[in-house]
Amino acid sequence: MTSATPLRYYNEVFLHTYRPMRRTVFRMAISCSITLPTTFRHDGPMLSGEAYLELTSKRPGGRHSQGRGESRDAMADQTVAVLFGGRSVEHEVSVITGHQIMDALKAAGYQVLPIYLTKDGEWYAGDSLHNLRLFTDPAGEPLGASGVYRVSLSPDRSIRQLLVHPSARQGLFRKPPVLWADVFFPSLHGTFGEDGTLQGLFELADVPYVGAGVAASAIAMDKALAKVICRGVGIPVLDWLVLSRAEWERDTAGALEHIEKFCSYPIIVKPVSLGSSIGVRRCGNQQSLREAIATALVLDDRVLIEQALSDFIEINCAVMGPPEQASVCEQPLTNDAILSFDAKYKSGVKGVKQAEKPSGMASLDRIIPAPIAADLTQHVQGYAIQAFRAIGAAGTSRIDFLFQPTQEALYLNEINSLPGSLAFYLWEAAGIPFDQLVDKLIAIASSGTPSAPIPNSRSK
Repeated sequence: MTSATPLRYYNEVFLHTYRPMRRTVFRMAISCSITLPTTFRHDGPMLSGEAYLELTSKRPGGRHSQGRGESRDAMADQTVAVLFGGRSVEHEVSVITGHQIMDALKAAGYQVLPIYLTKDGEWYAGDSLHNLRLFTDPAGEPLGASGVYRVSLSPDRSIRQLLVHPSARQGLFRKPPVLWADVFFPSLHGTFGEDGTLQGLFELADVPYVGAGVAASAIAMDKALAKVICRGVGIPVLDWLVLSRAEWERDTAGALEHIEKFCSYPIIVKPVSLGSSIGVRRCGNQQSLREAIATALVLDDRVLIEQALSDFIEINCAVMGPPEQASVCEQPLTNDAILSFDAKYKSGVKGVKQAEKPSGMASLDRIIPAPIAADLTQHVQGYAIQAFRAIGAAGTSRIDFLFQPTQEALYLNEINSLPGSLAFYLWEAAGIPFDQLVDKLIAIASSGTPSAPIPNSRSK
């Protein structure tokens, strides 16, 4: 088991870090006051840190391949590929978010190319997939819909179209369709979509994409690593332990004893790399703790252990950028001790365009703006922006906090680099409708503006 320990980066590791991660690691090091090498290799001569950031911020292709000065008409003529579904246990949530994004893009005037990823990881593309009934109706057959083709995105940057699977080419003289997009908009929650893996494919394919990059996505997905980064820049987080599946199987009794020495009941158990509150459980005794850990380790190979708080409220805030701006704050409402998956995604059926479309996180009961003091709102917004910058995020993220009013204690709970429903309800309350939100996110993806490092590691 491991507890909170400082990050250590070594020159040899950093110089061989996957290129899209280097700039983020450099910013994180500045934020956390970590010493890094003063020169950097970029497949050529050694450069200073400042020169390296200057070079990589102007690197052509990928998320930086389009200019910032495009007119609104030119932006509206773009085709945006929206990816949804995926291999994660959050597959159904992603389908909802994807359709919400496609609705908003259509309202903003964009052309949309839906790309559905099955639970087995197969990719399908076609206009007919922008139809939620195909996925919610038991009789729906999205893969058999008209004009839907099985496709893949090649990591070869010279191939500027989706590759149609050989099985889709029927007939000797029938040409496969040419499917491509100007910008890729992922809406896949959880593993193989929100954790940096899909973002790595986008980087290899050299296509512009919306949202956080490889390193920021991976950090946000790893709750333990995100805590290390946030604590390093002065953001308060709860103490934690991490338990691996191998440690649990090797010495279950010893692991339980170590946890009970670390904190008293009640205890919170979370899978380290899952979202949407899946596998999260509050435990009041050793038996429930044992069951919660066993269940969580089926879903993930590590679990995070925390002391459960009492008499607290949840406060969430979204951040968009760069340049960074914070939304209004919200207070989610639930009758349970923790905000469960069902409370988040099954408590309502209101949709973006039609009442029969579920609205994901938008269906949750909440108070917007959160009924908290102005100074607390400023603290939440300040910490949210600080966390967003510390991991080098982009696009929009939702940062969740826990607040104990009696002790006036505020803790960052987790960072969601691709929040359910894009947290559009927080931006609407801030005066940014959903169609304008997706427009801004595409502009950020096209601009390639780098995040600025936090000038003071303990600034608030």
